[in-house]
Amino acid sequence: MSEKSVFQSPAKTASAADDIVVVAMTAEMVRKSADIHVDALAGSRTAIMGEAYCRAFIDWFRVEHGGIALVAIDRHRDVVGYVIGAPLGYSKALSRHLAWIAARAFILRPWLIFRQQFRDGVLDRLRLLIAGRSTPSGAQPEIPAPTMSLVAIGVLPAARGRKIGLRLVQSFENKAGELQIRSLRLSTRSDNAAACRLYERCGWQPSPLSNEMTYYFRILPKSTEE
Repeated sequence: MSEKSVFQSPAKTASAADDIVVVAMTAEMVRKSADIHVDALAGSRTAIMGEAYCRAFIDWFRVEHGGIALVAIDRHRDVVGYVIGAPLGYSKALSRHLAWIAARAFILRPWLIFRQQFRDGVLDRLRLLIAGRSTPSGAQPEIPAPTMSLVAIGVLPAARGRKIGLRLVQSFENKAGELQIRSLRLSTRSDNAAACRLYERCGWQPSPLSNEMTYYFRILPKSTEE
């Protein structure tokens, strides 16, 4: 499927004034998606690494085989939201891809060592190298494979309140189904009430990981082609 293929979200039933369509992300859309990412996830591990790192981070999902990178565009073809994800186990390949970019970001921003998010990210990378995974074994419920991780989602502040997040999540689910994915997963801060409401409205099941983080999963229906 080409980069210009359009994914019509099943949630596209709102007023015609919205004129929002979900499409596959192109190279030209990466910069705007990164800007939305930095705004939506301000203070996150990726956002504090700078614009170049965020662009490389998002673009990896666009070009990676099996990855998902979708954007919501308005009638002017401006990007107003994005969602990215990849099959479970993507972290090692992504970390290798971003290694030199991350090193450069740290050289330019040595004060990052004082940020808890940065130190947590370093610990996660060490766990990945030593144990092959960044989260403790047994911390999450068993779900059918193959599994796709929804890694990040964001909506332009001026476009919020128009159910764009809902459309992006549902389009993500549809694309994952096309790739024969059986289950989806993500994690978010437990105090991010808007995100938690969105995922639960879409049928994702919560499973608290800690006081700070909540893990969500969704089992997709089997393909009728099976």
